[in-house]
Amino acid sequence: MPLSVDPNALSSELDACDIELEPQHVSKLASYADALWQWNERINLTRHTDLASFVARDVLDTVQLSACLAPDEEVLDVGSGGGVPGLILAIIRPDLQVVVCDSVAKKARVLEDIIQRLELSVPVFASRAEELVEDLRFDSLVARAVGPLPKLIKWFDGRWQNFSRLLAIKGPRWSDERSAARHRGLLKDLQIRKLSSYPMPGTDSESVIVQISLRASDAQV
Repeated sequence: MPLSVDPNALSSELDACDIELEPQHVSKLASYADALWQWNERINLTRHTDLASFVARDVLDTVQLSACLAPDEEVLDVGSGGGVPGLILAIIRPDLQVVVCDSVAKKARVLEDIIQRLELSVPVFASRAEELVEDLRFDSLVARAVGPLPKLIKWFDGRWQNFSRLLAIKGPRWSDERSAARHRGLLKDLQIRKLSSYPMPGTDSESVIVQISLRASDAQV
């Protein structure tokens, strides 16, 4: 079946957002968007169902996140949903060892189908991320749109020594979420640092990438 997403049109949208990717990655992204949007007609996975919003939100967020990841990191995407940022990371950073997970079984099955179509080497787990980190080793956990910072932090209570850090893509209210986490006493052993910020195209707001990790004195040696 021919792609309904034109790689050339995708390239134009990437240029509009000053995103430079290898041609083979652009082609694979077009295939990903095509598969995602086909599934989205059957199960709600994304609101970004045109190339402009796909690039300005999903791809841009993932490219910014990618810049925070070292070569060859082992990465777990927390609550992957339709595959953002995990599958896009796997496409644009083939050096990374990406694992995706979603506790909703039907979403995990969608991820498996998309991965098979794109011929990606990405394991899928139909389980919660906090359960996976009990048994598997990761350098970084990544998350977008899965919950406010206090909820994210609570999920991994008692498990922060099992991985190096969590990178969360957040919106302009991230500092309010940090304050809420501090108010609830959730940051006694943790530190939150803003790694980067960038404008959200078409808005007056910005997105940020924050890093949550154990304080140095509490980190595993």
